[in-house]
Amino acid sequence: MQKHLQTLINLLTKNDLKALLQHYLDSNGSENIVQLGFMFQQGQIKSFDFYQQLATSFIENKGFSIGLIPKIKTNNTLSFFTPALQIEGNFSKIDHQKCNVLHYLFTNNQSVSSIHPPFNYVRSMMLFGSNEALRDGLCQRNQQNLTPIEAYLFTNKNLTPLANHELTAFLALIEIERKQQEVDKANYSFVIQEVSELCRSQAQLTNDDLQRIMLIATYYMTSIKQVFSDMH
Repeated sequence: MQKHLQTLINLLTKNDLKALLQHYLDSNGSENIVQLGFMFQQGQIKSFDFYQQLATSFIENKGFSIGLIPKIKTNNTLSFFTPALQIEGNFSKIDHQKCNVLHYLFTNNQSVSSIHPPFNYVRSMMLFGSNEALRDGLCQRNQQNLTPIEAYLFTNKNLTPLANHELTAFLALIEIERKQQEVDKANYSFVIQEVSELCRSQAQLTNDDLQRIMLIATYYMTSIKQVFSDMH
């Protein structure tokens, strides 16, 4: 076990919060990512609130580490780090690929999974809280010129339909983005090409029943028939 992590565990055992914070501040950025990851794991096993508050306090005092951005790509990691993300516009912080947390959360393309991105959770935060940075993050473009929603359409490998509540939330997020900025229709052919290849790789029939086609049509304000035709 790495020394800095063993020190963290020892201080947790002693419940020395002041020393814990100082140890975190004294550790380097890569060590901080490991430490935050450990607290996240512990929070999934026991004392969620304690470890979440501790991690939030660390981030609040030292700032949001850019290295944490690509780590937040599941429902559980988002839930754990939400309080920290709501501090000082952290939802709109970007990494070297100009991706924010939402880009990683919406793509999460490590494997084909039955779990979809938490669109309803994100929409709820926008509706019931002061989350200007979250709305800003929804409109940010990465180095491929894709917003988080476009990144989902472009990259996410899970082609199974969204549940009704998640579909409703996704459509609402499209409207929220549209109110902030115009859709860049130049990305349309780029997305179509990638999704066509994704369907071929999964032997997925591209017909009118494929929900991703409907979502692309909705986002780029074109007809399902046109998307279907362009994919072929």
